[in-house]
Amino acid sequence: MTQGKVFPSKALLQLPLFQDDGSTEQYSTKQQIERSYARATLVARAYEFTLDDVLRMNGKLWDLHADPISSIDAATTTILTIHYNLALGTLGPILTTRPDLAPLIQKLLKFEIIGQFMLTEVEHGLDARQIETTATLLPDGSLELNTPHPGAAKYMPPVTTISGIPTIGVVFSRLIVDGKFHGIRPVVVSLTDGKGMCKGVSSRMVPPRSGSKPLDHSMTSFDHVRLPPGSVIGSLEESTDVRGDFLKSIWRISTGGLALSLGTVSFLSVGVYIAGKYSLRRTVSGPEKGSKMPIIGFRTQQLPILHGLAQVHVLQAFSKFAIPLFRDRNLHMNVRHGISTIFKATALQHCQSTLLALEERCGAQGLFNYNQIVRGHADMRGVCIAEGDILAISIRLISELLQGKYCLPKPKYPDCLLCKHEQGLWKEARDRYSKLSGTHRSEEFNNAILPLCRPLAEFIGHRMAYEAAVDQGVDPALVELYEAGVIKLDSSWYVENGLLSRAEQFDLESTAANKVLPDLERFLDLLDVAEYATAPILSEKSWNEFVLSLPQFSGNSEPLEELRSDSPKPTSMSETVYRKILFWR
Repeated sequence: MTQGKVFPSKALLQLPLFQDDGSTEQYSTKQQIERSYARATLVARAYEFTLDDVLRMNGKLWDLHADPISSIDAATTTILTIHYNLALGTLGPILTTRPDLAPLIQKLLKFEIIGQFMLTEVEHGLDARQIETTATLLPDGSLELNTPHPGAAKYMPPVTTISGIPTIGVVFSRLIVDGKFHGIRPVVVSLTDGKGMCKGVSSRMVPPRSGSKPLDHSMTSFDHVRLPPGSVIGSLEESTDVRGDFLKSIWRISTGGLALSLGTVSFLSVGVYIAGKYSLRRTVSGPEKGSKMPIIGFRTQQLPILHGLAQVHVLQAFSKFAIPLFRDRNLHMNVRHGISTIFKATALQHCQSTLLALEERCGAQGLFNYNQIVRGHADMRGVCIAEGDILAISIRLISELLQGKYCLPKPKYPDCLLCKHEQGLWKEARDRYSKLSGTHRSEEFNNAILPLCRPLAEFIGHRMAYEAAVDQGVDPALVELYEAGVIKLDSSWYVENGLLSRAEQFDLESTAANKVLPDLERFLDLLDVAEYATAPILSEKSWNEFVLSLPQFSGNSEPLEELRSDSPKPTSMSETVYRKILFWR
C-alpha cells in the first residue's frame, strides 16, 4: 500500500455493509452474492467513472483494482473489473460511430446496467479462437445468436438475476454471413432485465469456488436469440486476418491481466499486517522458566513476514514502472502485452507463495476464512487464471521473444545479480531453441522450451521489479531482502555459476533480515491497511468479541452411560451406532 493514499471507496468502510468481513456463515450463498452486488454498486458510485477514465486507462481505473477494499470482498472487484474494463472497454470505443449507444453506455458507467464479457466456453478456454457460439446475419439485417451444443455455453461470467440489476453481455461469436465464416465478433445482447432472464437466454449457476467469496458464475446458453441490426461490434465484412482481428477485439484482457494483478499488493499488505501483528502478540513459553516470548522471536516466523513486507514495497514500485509502459501507445501492442504478462507472473508468484507461508505461520488460525489470509490466497488463485492463464500467456511471450518477434525494455543494471541470472536463463533457452529442427508448434519445442517459459517470465519480472525499486528509492534494506529472497528461488544456478555459495546466500538473507527486523512494527503500520484488516486474531479484545459472537452449545444431559463408573462394560455394539452404520452404507 502507498502510504497516505486515500481511495475513493474508503468512506464506505463506515457503512454496516462493509464492516464485517463477510465470513458470514449466517448468510446463505445467495445472500452473500446479493451483498457483493450491493457493495459493487456503492464502490461504482464512489469512483464515478467517465468513459474517458475507461478508454484512456487513467489512474482511476488502476486505483479501482489496487483498492484494498477488495480484501474485504474480492467478488466486488470481480464484478467491477468485468463491467468497466472488459465490457465497457470493448463497447466504449465504437461510440464515435454509434452515437445511438450513448444512453446504454451512460447507464453502464453509472452501474445502472451491468455489463458482462462473454468469450470463453465450456469446451474452449485457452483456445478461445475456436469458440462455437454463432451469430448469423439474416436477410433483414438482424442476427440470430445461438449456442449449438452444451459445450459451447459461455463459461463463466456471472449471469443470473440475483443482482436485481439489468444485465447486457458482450458476447463473442462466430459471425456467419451467407453461410460463410467472417471471423470472430463480439455482439451486444440483453441478458436479464433485473427480474428475469431475457427470451432465449438461459444460465446455470455453478457451485461457489473453494475458499473465496461466492459469486453467481454461470454457464450461459442462447437459443436462437434474435438481435436487432447493429448488434455486432465491428465490421460485417469477412476478416482477412482472423487471428489478428480476434486479438485486437480482446485486447482489454491484457489490461485486466495487469490491473487485476495490482490486487496482489493489497492482499499481501493485509496478509502481512495480520500475520505480523498476530506474531507480535501471540506468546509461547520462553527460554527462562516461567517466561513468555512472542512467536515473532523465532527466525522461522520472521522470514515470511519480512519477505512479504519487501515484496509489497518492491511490487508497488514495479507497478509504477509497468503501468506507464502499458499505457504508452507508441509501444507495439505485443510489448505492452508482454509487460502485463511479466508483472502478472511475478506479482502472483510472490503473492501466492507468501500468503501460503503466512497461513502456515498462523497455525490453526491460518486455516479459517475469518482471519482473511487463507481467503485472500483463494481469491488470488482466481486471478492466476482470470484475464489470461499465467502459464499460457508466459508461453506465448517467451516463445515470441525467442523467435525475435519483438523485444522487451533492456535491463538498466546489467551487473546486478538478478540481471546476470536472467541473462543466464536466456542463454540456456536460446541454446536449446537453436538446436531444434522443428517450429514452435513442434513436439521438440513442447518438450524443450515450454517448461522454461513461466520461470523465465517470473525471473525477468524479478529483475524489472528490483530495478524499479532501486530507481524509486525503496528502502535499501527492503530491496536487499527482496533480492535475497528471489535468489533463493533458483539457489543452485548461483552456485553452479560461481556467483554465490549456499552459505553466502544464507548470510545475504540473514543480514538483510536483520536490517529490517528492528523496524518491523513501523513497517507494518506504514502498510496503512489497519482499517481493512478485520481478522479477530489481531488483538485480544477483537478475539474475545469474536468468541462471544459464535453459536454456543450447552445443556444438562447426563454423561454417557459408557463413561459412568457404575455402568456395566458393553458387550456389543450399541443399537444406535449399528443403525447409523447401516444407514451410511
